[in-house]
Amino acid sequence: MNSEKIEIIDNLNIYGNTYLLTMKQSCSISKSSPGQFIMLFPNDTFEPLLGRPMSIHRVNAKKKTFSILYHKVGQGTLLISKMKKGDYIKIIGPLGNPIPYNRKANNFLLIAGGIGIAPLVWFADELISAKKNVVLLIGARNKNNIFPLKKLQEEIEIEVVTDDGSEGSKGFVTDKLTNYTDWADEICLCGPEVMFESANKIINSFPNQIPAYALFEKEMACGLGICYGCAIKDKNNKSRLVCTKGPTFNLSEIYN
Repeated sequence: MNSEKIEIIDNLNIYGNTYLLTMKQSCSISKSSPGQFIMLFPNDTFEPLLGRPMSIHRVNAKKKTFSILYHKVGQGTLLISKMKKGDYIKIIGPLGNPIPYNRKANNFLLIAGGIGIAPLVWFADELISAKKNVVLLIGARNKNNIFPLKKLQEEIEIEVVTDDGSEGSKGFVTDKLTNYTDWADEICLCGPEVMFESANKIINSFPNQIPAYALFEKEMACGLGICYGCAIKDKNNKSRLVCTKGPTFNLSEIYN
């Protein structure tokens, strides 16, 4: 884990209110893995503005770049969205733990709700490189909030679900879970916590229990386990820090 200033390569609005920030890859980021995140600071000028936790979206080893996918929703992300090519941005990372998964498993079901697509794209890339089968279910409010499918590897099987039915199926992305009862070896989700609760209930109804992991997205001040701002409660009412113990947790540890 290091604090560094990184040069921005691009900062583009790619759909809806969502931006793709591409930066030069540092030595520390080159050692990161899918599921880890960074704390991102717009500029020293704006400090003591707190950093923003952002999942590492993709790492391009050939181009020596990495990227962050983020929604422009508040002061911090507004400042980040205004940064341009050639600017330098402060990061701390990589933080958190990689997504755990069984290397011997073959069929992976990934479920993204909204900006939850951010860390799952890199994970899907890694799984495809390892010759695994990947189905990616993408949930969004409407067609204007869907990650550009052309940016995904063609080997990934994709299903889209929107709240209003303007693209793909109408409903909730977790509605599709039962279609993969007999196919999936492992499940990985990222999105709002209400999606995790819904998915857990459905998965618990499967005749064969499938390992399911969720990447939690929480606001945090430090990302280092100091502030306790990202604590969640597991099913035994024990506190778990998303920044140091996660951000990925087994659903069975968090929900009954």
